[in-house]
Amino acid sequence: MKRRELLRRSSGLAAVAGLSGCVGSSGTGSSPGTTTDGTTDDGANGSETTEENRERFGGVRSDDDEPFRTITVGDRESVVFPDDNRPRGVRVWNAADRAREIDVEIAKSADVRVDRTVEFAADAYLELALNEPANYSISVGLADASEATTFGIERSQFDCNRAGTDVGVMPDGRVETVSESTTMGCPAPEVADSALSVGRGECGKAHSATVAFEGEAVAVDGAVRTPTPRSDLELAAASYDRNADALTVRVAAKAPEESGVGTQCIGEVAYEATVNFEHALPQTVSVVHESMDETVGVTTKTR
Repeated sequence: MKRRELLRRSSGLAAVAGLSGCVGSSGTGSSPGTTTDGTTDDGANGSETTEENRERFGGVRSDDDEPFRTITVGDRESVVFPDDNRPRGVRVWNAADRAREIDVEIAKSADVRVDRTVEFAADAYLELALNEPANYSISVGLADASEATTFGIERSQFDCNRAGTDVGVMPDGRVETVSESTTMGCPAPEVADSALSVGRGECGKAHSATVAFEGEAVAVDGAVRTPTPRSDLELAAASYDRNADALTVRVAAKAPEESGVGTQCIGEVAYEATVNFEHALPQTVSVVHESMDETVGVTTKTR
């Protein structure tokens, strides 16, 4: 059930810091150092989409300097690498010279976060602030129309650039969108440091490993098949391949430092490895064990 809101046109809340200016308020197209991707949808009235119509919408051109309302989805406190995962803004504009009710729905990873019917004054616009990087589906359309127009913002579009999307609900009911972003090259993930903690060994014959992405780190819990439970382990490598966007964690068995009578069985030695990153986490992590003259690929996980 939609929650109906009557929103009067007034001086609105300021947009989330970092979003203002992503898409020029004049809506005249790209500015230097930006890229623009414009699309046009038929909208509720089924009007024909033409190249002429595409060129007609260049972004919000409201006479208002601020949105009459800002709706925020998520918060910035939970975002890791915040400088490299900036928020995105979406501005919804009533491009008609009369007040209209417009439906707005936002789903984050298929979970509906906003579902409202909003009354827009003539020429007024609404700000949507998407604070958390994720896959979003956004639907906009006139409340009395049979269908809304849906477009997506993907997780990969949240990066170090300032970006935003303008949505125009045109006088004839068509819904058009245009997106704009700066084109600064974003830094790739970089290994900051790594550590290995070795646990107690026991009899066993299996390699195992699990990978978790935890904040700004990759954590690996595993066990290496070793000649004896007294064998030691070392972190042989924690190497990041930028081209593949992949981290390889290599854990190797070492001979025990002390000789003598001990438990005579093939061992499994547990460990915990942590690799801290700067800028971003890798897309893929592979764990490799080196022991008993073997190199074993134990597991691969994709974020």
